[in-house]
Amino acid sequence: MTHKATELIVPDTQLRRLDLSPPENNQKPARLFFFDEANVSWCPKTGRVYRQEGCEYKVETPGKNQRKYLIGSLEYPTGDGLYEIYANKTHLQMKTHWQNLMDMYPDELLFIVRDNVSSHTTAKLDGFLTDHKDRLRLVPMPTYSPHLNLIERLWHLMRDQINRSYFFESFTELCEAVMGWLDRLPFSRFRSLMGIHETQQLNLEKCEIYI
Repeated sequence: MTHKATELIVPDTQLRRLDLSPPENNQKPARLFFFDEANVSWCPKTGRVYRQEGCEYKVETPGKNQRKYLIGSLEYPTGDGLYEIYANKTHLQMKTHWQNLMDMYPDELLFIVRDNVSSHTTAKLDGFLTDHKDRLRLVPMPTYSPHLNLIERLWHLMRDQINRSYFFESFTELCEAVMGWLDRLPFSRFRSLMGIHETQQLNLEKCEIYI
């Protein structure tokens, strides 16, 4: 993706700072990921519940909340991905996650669709992105458009099924439940969240992307 092509998608201050034009005649397999993070909070999310009419709705809370951050990359269209829980969500964790993603696919070019929050666009990432410009390409999203990021659908389902109106006895138990849920979720469910049905997946598997 050239600097000029990037401007046609959406004005992005980070990519304008960098010269990320790929080398000419560069052909290698490529993958597309939707990237973002989600808060993992010990305090349960409130929401719709079924209860007997006239009964009070109560959910236990920890008293003092604890929080970590689930950083994830969801591959389109396979439904594969990488999900990691961190204590913070600064540029350091973004670099670690992207490095781990590149290590998973050492011979492929990775396109990362990301929003423009500060931890994703900070100049502190510029050196890392320049050093890996032959392996990692950022695809910016328009401002205030989380509906375009397909991984947001995964986060929404996770909150509904993990701790919506449910209290875990320990924060460690909650984090283990999140990672276990992601590990057990069928690939077909990941794909359906991205709007891909099985018949479409069969056709997509016959195609290879080269850049």
